[in-house]
Amino acid sequence: MRNIDFSKIFKNNWIHILAVGLFLITTYIYFQPQFKGHRLDQHDIEQFRGMSNEVVHYRDVEGGEPLWTNSMFGGMPTYQISTLYEGNLLKKVTRFLSFGMSSPAGIFILYLLGFYIMLLCMRVNPRVAIFGALIFAFSSYFIIILQAGHNSKAAAIGLMGPVIGAFYMAYRYNLRWGILLSALFMGMQLTSNHFQITYYLGIILVGFGIAEFVRAFKHSQWKRFLTATIGILVAYFFALGINYGNISLTADYAKHTIRGGNDITINPDGTPNEGESTSGLDKDYITQWSYGVGESMTLLSPNIKGGSSSAIQNSQFAEKLRDPDMRRNANLIAKNNIYWGAQPFVSGPVYLGIIVFFLALLGMVYLKGPLKWTLAGVTILALMLSWGKNFMGLTDFFLDYLPGYNKFRAVTIILSVVELTIPLLGVLFLNKLFKKREEIKNNIKPLFYTSGGLLGILVLLSFTGLGDGYLSPEEKDMAYSPKEYIESRKADIRKQIKEDPRILQQNGISINDKAQIEKLVDQNVPTVAQIDQQFDALVDFRKSIFQTSMWRSILFLILGIGLILIYVYTTIMKEIILIGLALVTLGDLISVDLNYLNNKKQKNKRDYIHWIEDADFDYPLVPTQADKQILEAEVSQDPELKKKVENARVKSDGRKTRVNPRALWSKKFQTLNMNTNYRVYEQRAGFSSSRPSYFHKALNGYHGAKLRRIQNVKDFHIDRGNMEVFNMLNVKYFISQGRAQKNPGALGNGWFVKTLNVQSNPNKELLALGSLFTINNLENTFQLHINDEKVEKDTITGFENIHLIKNTDTLFSGVSQITRSNLNAVFVKDVNGEMSWIPSKELQKDTLNSFTKIVEIKQVYEFNPKEEAIISEEVAEKVSSLQYSGNGQIDFVSYLPNEMKCRLSTNEKQFLVLSEVYYPSGWKAYLDEKEVEIHRVNYLLRGLEVPAGDHELVMKFEVPKFHTSNNMALIGSIILFLLIAGAFVKDFLMKKQKNEE
Repeated sequence: MRNIDFSKIFKNNWIHILAVGLFLITTYIYFQPQFKGHRLDQHDIEQFRGMSNEVVHYRDVEGGEPLWTNSMFGGMPTYQISTLYEGNLLKKVTRFLSFGMSSPAGIFILYLLGFYIMLLCMRVNPRVAIFGALIFAFSSYFIIILQAGHNSKAAAIGLMGPVIGAFYMAYRYNLRWGILLSALFMGMQLTSNHFQITYYLGIILVGFGIAEFVRAFKHSQWKRFLTATIGILVAYFFALGINYGNISLTADYAKHTIRGGNDITINPDGTPNEGESTSGLDKDYITQWSYGVGESMTLLSPNIKGGSSSAIQNSQFAEKLRDPDMRRNANLIAKNNIYWGAQPFVSGPVYLGIIVFFLALLGMVYLKGPLKWTLAGVTILALMLSWGKNFMGLTDFFLDYLPGYNKFRAVTIILSVVELTIPLLGVLFLNKLFKKREEIKNNIKPLFYTSGGLLGILVLLSFTGLGDGYLSPEEKDMAYSPKEYIESRKADIRKQIKEDPRILQQNGISINDKAQIEKLVDQNVPTVAQIDQQFDALVDFRKSIFQTSMWRSILFLILGIGLILIYVYTTIMKEIILIGLALVTLGDLISVDLNYLNNKKQKNKRDYIHWIEDADFDYPLVPTQADKQILEAEVSQDPELKKKVENARVKSDGRKTRVNPRALWSKKFQTLNMNTNYRVYEQRAGFSSSRPSYFHKALNGYHGAKLRRIQNVKDFHIDRGNMEVFNMLNVKYFISQGRAQKNPGALGNGWFVKTLNVQSNPNKELLALGSLFTINNLENTFQLHINDEKVEKDTITGFENIHLIKNTDTLFSGVSQITRSNLNAVFVKDVNGEMSWIPSKELQKDTLNSFTKIVEIKQVYEFNPKEEAIISEEVAEKVSSLQYSGNGQIDFVSYLPNEMKCRLSTNEKQFLVLSEVYYPSGWKAYLDEKEVEIHRVNYLLRGLEVPAGDHELVMKFEVPKFHTSNNMALIGSIILFLLIAGAFVKDFLMKKQKNEE
């Protein structure tokens, strides 16, 4: 320690110490509530808590990783929910770079340090690098995703910069450190576990690689290029090795998810789905969130599409409704959406700052070499790919031919690339400006042309708009064709009345009173005059928002141009100009960011809008009355269970004297969950919420990579309310309207069936879980069309697009209201010419033959999971029989997420069906300690043949690869740390030797 000269260290590194200090102060100021006992109220984190609660409890009680959870979708692996790879020590490095802080402050620090490290690796002046880090971190999208709780995505974005910087370093000036840091930073980036961002990072690196190839070609530096390339590839291979467990298990899992292929070739209505599918996600799903072409202007001006999706009265522009020229029509438009872009809804714009964009344009003018063309090319490519369905030519090409691209949803996420490349280009220009002021002064015309051109475009657009009429695509249909909209709306209401006659009863209208029905329909649709008045007011309001946003950008741009010109034409110190640019640019960015994440209080002046207390963050959900009903129902049947639940206690943290009620409820439900095995389905939550999963084993869930089979079952059966599917999945309770309703038909955890129903392909397997009907056209004067094909007779599920047509009139559309009730029915015409559906039983009473039969529907098959199991031809070849008695005793002994035990007793061979999701990559069955094969039955579940006698059945989720890869990660991490330490030592000794000489 005596030989260490701290003053010299400080002297050589004071700027970096200043940078880190400034970053910490900035983080503290912006995220101040986090340092005062609060956490950000993040939607996705709340969902994460729901989906991972069972896993966390298992770790606390059993130790280790379960790798499987039954809390969502009936069961799924935990690889992309919550799996800890303790051997991967790179997480600790990321934690160190975050100064041990949790999200959002810790990730924001990653933004800052990551971009700063990249710029230092690219030999940018540290002062300019500080500026670059700040403008990068405050890009609006990066703040918005923190507010939403997209933590893994945000961390992955924060670590993109260091990977790029190390890549650049290896090729340009320090091969050894470039390679070592590439291994370290790529390993950390992969550890953040957002492979979509890693994929986009790969696109950037390919672009950088092309630039280095061109440079090597130009200067004949092939040896350096090849050495760096091989070294980088080895470094990335090493990083992959450390993360092999997560990558490999995720790749195995992806094959079985909606991001893999689909064995079903039809849609729920029976039409083929080939044109909508890829070997990954469906194209419609991938491009559901596609940036509009005109919407790309939000990069330059934040509110030119309104900002975030919300009613005007709840938006940042609500006060504008009180303006004298807006007040008259305020009530007409207050509930309209402030956002009028092309996406379903958004949390805010992707805005990177008009000054940042201006600096990047100057970079394209003044920088030399292939790197600027790489950055421009990657930027343009990423922008066009973000357009998704609005530019399907390019999107289709990438989905069909670029490996892996079709595994990722929400193409707008690729704009994170644009928010990195444009600031980088701008910072590289600024770095050159401060180094070569005279050179740029002597070539000033391009700066004037660029400034004038950009200003001119913005001014012009402020008057002309973007050609969207200040309306969303859906609103245009309504505003430009009001009569067609009104007729379409009327048709929808008539259809609702036809499918649910209770609407008429609630309004006191007879089903035969056509005049009153039409009056009711007219009352529920606007007139053309009302539509015109509303949209005129809405367009005026939005136009004012658009123009305000544009002139805001123009003002900031003028300030930015002024500062650059002052520096060029005066001798003012660059530090002053840099501070000025930072203040103006950050003022621009932060004023936008504060609309989406701020420290404002609610109206009660006590609670924050965006922040919650630590205790509420740890236990974000409270049980509803329905959840408590279920708990009470379960413990009332089992005194031993009741005792366990009542004795559930929360571990003291050594600080709190009062037990958090939320924590106590959580513990009670965790105890209930570990000692029972039933499922819950909350109808309102569907497949878009993990709230039920926090308290129960649920059929609900929230995940972007759910198993393909459960998704298909949802689309074909769960969404249609198929009770037999709910029964086979052991959905014991339904939650609806805040109350729990017990399902008496739930089949329990397992049962013996009598019949195996063999189906020849997956389509038929899936359809066999429902009912089948024959439909027969009995009148030649009518045409029956099913999915646009004319038929006389066919077998249907009832959810096809079915129309009965005479001449040009459609007499009915769809028969789902008939088939949902599993009725045999006939479409008839009475003596007055009125047409309607009548149950066949009722028609038999028509002894006077007063009805003419037109179309007849008869049920020919109904799935009965208690008696039969649906199997494939492949499974049929492996079982000894298709018929069984179905007699026997099943007693479940224990049930953990990754292991279940039961005792079986039967006098003859039987076939056992378990209400557990089939997953071939891990689940093993042991009958009396001997492994037996698990068969897939009922398209989704597990089943196996059981010989006569008394047996113990144990099912375990065993993944040897997890333990092997964990050891690999530990060894790889230690080797990497030793290599880096060795490089430090070598540099130190070389420097010491040089000083002694």
